[in-house]
Amino acid sequence: MKKVRILIVISLLIMSEPSKLYAQYNMPQDTATVLVPKQQMLSQELQKFGMKLFEFPAGQICPTAGPAQIHDYPVEGVNPPNNYPTLKFGDFTPGFGKDKDVNIIWLHGLNGNTDSWNIAAHATQFGYPGIFPARKARSVRGPASSSSHPVQFYSESSGIVGAARDLENGVPLFINNSTKTEWDYVIAHSQGGIVAREWLRQMDQSPATFQKLAHGLVTFGTPHAGAEVINNTRPTLRNKLPAFFKEACVALGGAVVTPKINSNFLTRMLISKNMQQLLTDATCGLSANQIIPYALDNYFKSTTNDYYVGAPFLEGTPTSQGLSQYELNVPVVQFFGVEKQPAMWRFMSSNLSIGHDYLDNTQKIFGYNQDDQLQNKVQDMINEFDANAIFEDREAEYQRRLEITYYATSILNPLILPLAIIATKNKNRAIENKHAYIKAKNWLADANEVYQVELLGDKKTQVVMECHLIEELDCYDPIKNPKGFMPPVKLKMEQKYRGVGAFCTGPSIADKYTNYEFPGNDGTTWKGNCEGTQLFLPTLKLIHVPFENDGVVIANSAASRLKVKTGNSHAIRIMQETNHDQMKNSEQTRVALTDLYEGNLGGFFAIQTR
Repeated sequence: MKKVRILIVISLLIMSEPSKLYAQYNMPQDTATVLVPKQQMLSQELQKFGMKLFEFPAGQICPTAGPAQIHDYPVEGVNPPNNYPTLKFGDFTPGFGKDKDVNIIWLHGLNGNTDSWNIAAHATQFGYPGIFPARKARSVRGPASSSSHPVQFYSESSGIVGAARDLENGVPLFINNSTKTEWDYVIAHSQGGIVAREWLRQMDQSPATFQKLAHGLVTFGTPHAGAEVINNTRPTLRNKLPAFFKEACVALGGAVVTPKINSNFLTRMLISKNMQQLLTDATCGLSANQIIPYALDNYFKSTTNDYYVGAPFLEGTPTSQGLSQYELNVPVVQFFGVEKQPAMWRFMSSNLSIGHDYLDNTQKIFGYNQDDQLQNKVQDMINEFDANAIFEDREAEYQRRLEITYYATSILNPLILPLAIIATKNKNRAIENKHAYIKAKNWLADANEVYQVELLGDKKTQVVMECHLIEELDCYDPIKNPKGFMPPVKLKMEQKYRGVGAFCTGPSIADKYTNYEFPGNDGTTWKGNCEGTQLFLPTLKLIHVPFENDGVVIANSAASRLKVKTGNSHAIRIMQETNHDQMKNSEQTRVALTDLYEGNLGGFFAIQTR
């Protein structure tokens, strides 16, 4: 009871006027004295229990907190250890003084809206039974959005400064003097993190016009060091997007158009090869240079002028401080995603809402982890183009033999000459079709790497094991050429890919060619099992590979250490196998938010469960 009484007395005396609690340095005696309201009364009450207030030298390290620490973060390495960071001296302990709900301000990214963080924001405030516990927090996302009427929390038409001003005008509509706390903070996705940094800077530099409405910052996939994808795609900068789309149009379109034209006598007569080339160039050129840029105009908003790599707003000028030069005076956490390959197709599956996440995923709450739909479709297309190319190659060889036979026979019988000419034309058409299919196949196979190197950013040099796989197959259709009764259809499959470590391995023939569709002897597609041999030819090769990324933002940029004033906690954490879209609603998001709210990434961000 005596201990309980002591605690009650101290609590009442200190908390009667908590706003007056402060530390004062007594320079002549080189000591630090803690002054509290009614200090004399507190001393007298403590003396009854044999206790007293004491002083300690200002330079002495507090034994429970230790010295202030700011750990270096290896930007080049990208992947910080999982135990990073440690809490730092001056950081709040979890739950300290949080006697009412903390406000979390959720900010969307480029072209996002106030519904972008719907799952995470709802889970934080209200929870999802069995999935995520509710926290003592209020989620502030701005005016409500819907699928038919998306609303943005900030405008993208007046640059980052204008967007920060929008927050200053909009957030007070949801947070007032009675609801705001000293532990309110921002959680931002992508571009939203840049807007939040400017907003926090203005709070410090322009206190007369910007209220102190946020005291911490958490970013997901924010290009803190600039977004190279803007440099490469924006029409006023490197403008590589039209060439990328034109190449795709020509390659993929050719695999459709060329065989169609060649399959019809009338189209073959009316459309010459030169005309076909002109039509393809004109159509794909129009699409790449006018239609595509117009369709993507939403991605070149005024805000993107401020955070491309090297943008004056980020880097500063001789007369103005850049955002990257400014030291934030709040605790910070930076989450960045590293998507596994092929990053382009995986990101597009999520971004275009055609992946398993959207089509057949029953776990909608923190369940967007299945982004291989488009990747699988692309692989199916590659296999189809490959099979068509093999079929056309066999057709060309067949027509070549006819051509030789007919020309030889026409020496004795001139009436055979037209057949020889027809065989030549058929051979040439088969070769054209084959090249069209190969071109489409190669574009699909290379698109992921080209996208990451040419559009997303830079590349690094790396020694890899390149594997050349040659498969000799005998294929049987149980109806058309059953094994043991009819000769097999012989196929030769070749594939080049990168090995893992120092080895070249891959799925077995049984795994790859069971119920396999292959070109039959009658020109139709047959289906059955194949058997044969695999030959792996490994080669060490020096190649250029893209930097790790989330499908949009290079990891080095999202993980680029922000400048944060000493005394504030700072953590940088990776989200493995997570693309730019998924990081708002995946299992990794649930883990990230749990770590955040438990105080594992800085006690300031800790929020108790309801």
